[in-house]
Amino acid sequence: MKFATKLSILFTVFFLAAGCVSQRGVGTGGGTSSQDNDNSNATGISGNAEDREGQMMLESSEAIRAPKQKVGLLIAAKDYPTHTHYGTTKFNNFTKEYPYDWQLSKTLFSSFEQAIEKNSRFSVVDISSRAKDPNSLDFVKRESGSWRLNHELIPLRKALLEDNITYVIVVKEAPTVAIKECGTYGCSDHVSEGFGLFTRSFLGTDHYIASASFDVSIERLDEPEELLALPELSKYQDDTVKNTRLEAFTAPENFDELTEQELAPIKSAIVNYFDDLAKETAKYFSTK
Repeated sequence: MKFATKLSILFTVFFLAAGCVSQRGVGTGGGTSSQDNDNSNATGISGNAEDREGQMMLESSEAIRAPKQKVGLLIAAKDYPTHTHYGTTKFNNFTKEYPYDWQLSKTLFSSFEQAIEKNSRFSVVDISSRAKDPNSLDFVKRESGSWRLNHELIPLRKALLEDNITYVIVVKEAPTVAIKECGTYGCSDHVSEGFGLFTRSFLGTDHYIASASFDVSIERLDEPEELLALPELSKYQDDTVKNTRLEAFTAPENFDELTEQELAPIKSAIVNYFDDLAKETAKYFSTK
């Protein structure tokens, strides 16, 4: 009896031991324990974080290496506005400059700078100190129906490109056709001699025109391209757009001596022309 009892106890101990070994094998050999899964997941998260951090560092270093592209800007205009008048006969014509400092160059530079830097990746820099003659600052020319680089300006073009200036905007004062009048014997152009007020009087009727008498060019330096030849910008080259007739302009008390306040609507209309051009130019740069 005692022998049978001892044998029974021995078998019980054997089976219990076998069960523990089996459970321990499932937990370690199969890799299916919750602890191992947790460790595996933790390792995966750590790896992904390291990958993301490495990618961010790579992108950051590339951004540092890639210099910001620039737009060179030159505004060439005199300090004071001009009043150009065409009367009934040529003996009534005159051109007069008023001593009112509109600070137009500063205003126009700020307009382009704010519009471009706010809406694109380009920064705007003043290149006036690098241009000896603004009137000859044409980096591209139209020849045989296509745009070509101006070889005379290759040294300056190369120097600007080395400074990451890939586009150049030049605004320089120039005569524009304020009014074209046609009659029995053909048409005649009445020219505004400078930015400011243009007036036309004929048999007691006066017309007042805000004249943005400027020649504007926006040229690409790495390729021969004039942006103002593009459909979305070409209208700003039209003299009828540069010269805006003000139907509601109040006639001055002294036609030969307008006050600065009387000329204020003229200045506003000229600035509006350039604000619109700056916005459209910035819209183009936003795609580059």
